[in-house]
Amino acid sequence: MLFTQFKKFLARIFRKKKQGYAGFANDLHIRGAAAETGRPRRYHRLAKIRQRIQTKKREYQEEYSRPMSRKRGYVRFTVLLMVVLALPLVWVYGGGAKVRQGLQAIALFQVGKIEITGCAAVPQKKILDVSGIVAHQTSLLTLNSSQIESRIAAVPWVARATVTRSWPAIIQIAVEENAPVALLHSPSGEGSQLQYLDANGIAFSAVNPGGDIDFPIVTGLSEITDQQLKEKALAEILTFLRKVRGNDPHLPTQSVSELHVTKSGEMVVYLVEYPFPIFFGNGNTKIKYSRLIQVLRTLYKKQNGKELLSQIEYIQMDYLNDKVLVVESGSG
Repeated sequence: MLFTQFKKFLARIFRKKKQGYAGFANDLHIRGAAAETGRPRRYHRLAKIRQRIQTKKREYQEEYSRPMSRKRGYVRFTVLLMVVLALPLVWVYGGGAKVRQGLQAIALFQVGKIEITGCAAVPQKKILDVSGIVAHQTSLLTLNSSQIESRIAAVPWVARATVTRSWPAIIQIAVEENAPVALLHSPSGEGSQLQYLDANGIAFSAVNPGGDIDFPIVTGLSEITDQQLKEKALAEILTFLRKVRGNDPHLPTQSVSELHVTKSGEMVVYLVEYPFPIFFGNGNTKIKYSRLIQVLRTLYKKQNGKELLSQIEYIQMDYLNDKVLVVESGSG
C-alpha cells in the first residue's frame, strides 16, 4: 500500500509536460495580467491601422483592374470628342487672336534688330517696307517667314529672299537679286519698251530712265507668233549669251550689240564696232559660236585684221554643214 502511494508520488514529480503547452499557458497568463493592470494595448491599434491600409489598397487595386463598363467608356469618349471639336472653334472665334496677342506682347521676343544683306539694285528700305516687320512690335514667336519671303520675292530685281530668326530678337533677311544678261526689246502701246532679261530668259523689270543699258539687246522675239518656235529661238539666244559671258578676247560680252530674231526663228548677231551681220541661222549655236571665234581669231592675227573686218559685208555661219562664208564688200 505504501509502496503504491510512493510510486504515484514519484510519477507525479517526473511526469513529462506536453511540448508548447506550458509556454502558451504562461503567455496567456502574462498577457492577461498586462490587460488587468490597464496598460494600453498598442499592438492592437497598429494592427487595426495596418489592416485598414491594406484593405484600402486592395479595394483600389480591384477597382483599377476591374474592366470599365461600356457605358462609362462611351461617356468618356464622347467628352473627349467634344473637347477636340471645341478647340478649333475656340481658336477661330477669338481664342487664337488672344493667344497671338499674348505672344506678341512678350517683350523679350519682339524684333530689336533687322539685318538685310545682298541688296545692290534694290534699296534696303524697299525690302524693309515690303516685309512688314516693325521693330519692337513684330514678335519672333508669331513671325510668318514664308509669307515675308514671298512678298520680298515679288519685288522687281529680287530673285529670292531668305528670312532667318536669330533668337531672341534679331531678324536676318538675305536677298538674292536677279542678274541681267541682256535687254529685251518689245513694242508697247506707247512705242517700245526695254526690259531686263535674266539667264533663264525671264524679263523681270523694265529699264527706267538712267538705268544700266550696257547689255546686248534682243529684238524681234516678241513678233514671233508661234509659241514653240519662240521658245526655241529664246533657247538659242540664251545659249549664245552663256558662251559670250566666257569673255573670249576675240568676242567679249561688251562687243555684242544686238541679237535679232527673224519671224522664222533665225538668229542674227551684230557687233558694236562693226556693222556687218552674222547669220547664225536656227540651231547648233554652240558649234557655230566656236567657228565664229576661229574666224575672228584668224582675221585679228593678220597684219591688217581690223581693216579686213571693216570690209566684211556679212558672215554666214550656216552656209554649209561645216563651212562658214565670209563675204567682203565689193566681192560680189
